[in-house]
Amino acid sequence: MKVSLKQQAYQTIRTKILNCEYAPNSYLNEEQLCKEINVSRTPVRDALSRLEQENLIKILPKKGVVVAPLNINEINMIYETRVLLEPYILATYGNRIDDDHFNKLKNIISESDSLIKLVTTSSSADLTRIHELDDAFHKLIVCSSENPYFIQCYKNMSAQNTRLRILSGSLNKDRLEKTQIEHIEIANEIIKRNYKKAADTLEAHLMASKDAAFNVILSGGFEL
Repeated sequence: MKVSLKQQAYQTIRTKILNCEYAPNSYLNEEQLCKEINVSRTPVRDALSRLEQENLIKILPKKGVVVAPLNINEINMIYETRVLLEPYILATYGNRIDDDHFNKLKNIISESDSLIKLVTTSSSADLTRIHELDDAFHKLIVCSSENPYFIQCYKNMSAQNTRLRILSGSLNKDRLEKTQIEHIEIANEIIKRNYKKAADTLEAHLMASKDAAFNVILSGGFEL
């Protein structure tokens, strides 16, 4: 199925924002976007309108288009929500994680482990895939609740979570390895069906991720 020019522009710009090719707080030039994507202004303007609704950009009168900043307040709100949501789901609905989910967790961890080992030995390591697997790990836990409101809440934070993961992982490779260790600890408690301990371990993991994100923002020159 052929992708429309509007959808092409939207997907291209959104992807570059999420993978931080367009860095937080950077300005986007509409004419340059048209050249990059090889489309006219109309699809680009439509895409920018959609991205503004998703809070991924800000359209400032007489100034232009700026990629939404990642600041301390934003990170605090995201992790405050995640700490309330994810450990609760695991403690309350962990018993819904069946053998099929266990196998998916193991596959996520196995693939992540192989990719993270490449990070220290190769400049071509697939960081994007590592972050996708990180998201898949947490999404599996959230979806185990079978509660559409919980799932939608997690989805609402997905774009900002992706940017945080990419910034933290790109600027702090050690955090990738620590995240993997923490995911293994969480998975081990789930497999032992010790859901309370798994939830506590998950909460500690989220707090460590929050601290890492803070450090990236404070050291990276992004808007506070």
